[in-house]
Amino acid sequence: MILTSYIFRQTSRSVFISTCVFLGVIWLSQSFKSIKLIIEKGANLTDFFILAGFSLPSWLLIALPLGTFAGCMISYLRLQNDKEIIVMKSAGLSPLKISKPALLVALICSLILFIISHFILPETYRNFKKLQNEIRNSNQEFILKDNIFIDINKTQTIFIGKLKNSNNLEEIFIQDRTDNLYLVEYFSKRGNLNIGETINLIMIEGTRISTDKKGRSTLLNFDNYNITIQKDKKKSVAPRVVEYNEYSFFELMKKAEKNLDKRGKLLAEAHTRNTIIFMPIIFTLIVMLTILKEQYSRILISYKKTLAIGIVFVVQSLVIILKNAVHSDAFLVPLMYLFPIFILTVCFIFLYTRENIYKSSFY
Repeated sequence: MILTSYIFRQTSRSVFISTCVFLGVIWLSQSFKSIKLIIEKGANLTDFFILAGFSLPSWLLIALPLGTFAGCMISYLRLQNDKEIIVMKSAGLSPLKISKPALLVALICSLILFIISHFILPETYRNFKKLQNEIRNSNQEFILKDNIFIDINKTQTIFIGKLKNSNNLEEIFIQDRTDNLYLVEYFSKRGNLNIGETINLIMIEGTRISTDKKGRSTLLNFDNYNITIQKDKKKSVAPRVVEYNEYSFFELMKKAEKNLDKRGKLLAEAHTRNTIIFMPIIFTLIVMLTILKEQYSRILISYKKTLAIGIVFVVQSLVIILKNAVHSDAFLVPLMYLFPIFILTVCFIFLYTRENIYKSSFY
């Protein structure tokens, strides 16, 4: 009991750290779109963290199985390197008993995945898409950036060379296409921006060039020139497309009965909520089968790592292939359950066989 508790603490700590690392990697790779959206729409930094918080459950569905695999491997390789596994075997512990703490951690991770996929994910992902849609369609105040051409509205474009602050500008260019008969362009060294009910730009020390359709231009130098910038009218917001992650398992099943064209995709997404709970246990068993071998050497440890990673990659690839196959043929849904159950059965048989071989050699 004390030994089981000791290995459980070591393994759970490694799984937690590994999951956090995978979450960090996923966060960095997935957050660029949110950062771009926040910058373009001028939203608050708080909105970025709220979006990340709403995305966390969907990231955990990927990070937790991989974190379980990596954490169990790190923990048991550490025990292997410290010769603790050899001592446990010498004390009469079988591979199945040594694997017990890791399997307990895997069961807890599977339970967490079940709760996330069935109860937390639909709600948080729905909130994520709602907030993302609100930010994307928000009618923000006038936003300026330096060294970028910005379409203020359908007829006015502005370029700012240097943006000292929200009111003081330098090296300003504006193209105004409001008048159908003339194309008007403004250049100035600096200017001041006043934002209220209307946006007024006071351009200082500049030039106004008016060009008609025949290409004839009129040039006017000015010390001060006041331009009124028209804001875009608020656009009508198109209805948001609801994604599969926003539906619960039973909602997906009901939609699959009504929507025959997308029945395969809906069923695949629904049953993935159930089959994903097998992954932490399968990955842990793969680690146990590759790590808990009788031989020990530095070369074999590298071989075990490579073998375990390779098997996990193949299993995960086959799971994805099966899910995509169900998109085309809904009758393949039972294979989504039979395949992980088959892998679990084979792993337990191998582990149990090894335990019996160990007992017979020990006694």
